[in-house]
Amino acid sequence: QIMKVIDHNFIFIDTDFQTQKELFTFLAEQVLSSKRGNDLDKIVEGFYEREQEFSTAMDNYIAIPHCRNENILQATVIVVRNKTEIKWTDNENVKLFFALLVPGSNENQMHIRILAQVAQLIMEEDFIELVNKANNSDQIYQRLSVLNHLQEG
Repeated sequence: QIMKVIDHNFIFIDTDFQTQKELFTFLAEQVLSSKRGNDLDKIVEGFYEREQEFSTAMDNYIAIPHCRNENILQATVIVVRNKTEIKWTDNENVKLFFALLVPGSNENQMHIRILAQVAQLIMEEDFIELVNKANNSDQIYQRLSVLNHLQEG
């Protein structure tokens, strides 16, 4: 049984985070509670390290934060739609997050495949509109379930 990359319980609508740190901690808690990760602080640190290389913020108040280290046991995508914008960098605010959490070993270039698929989706205006307006996670999940087929090939 392959664990899914994206699952209904990894889509969060109208969260109320105020800071990047709150968001990163929440993401790390999700992988820990679903047994997909094993060290909260190291996972949070992984997100920060990635942002220091360069910001994962994009247009349209979207960011794709990612953490790739050995404390992540299973490739996971978490979607967060925050009620308000979070200050991401000095000149970037973000409201929609597509977080990628991938194991450090990364056999078969999983993180590149997930990243490519997520990047493709967020370039589709109707997808972003859907994520912005959806009343429940089902509609968002339907569009993202394509991510679950990446590990078969």
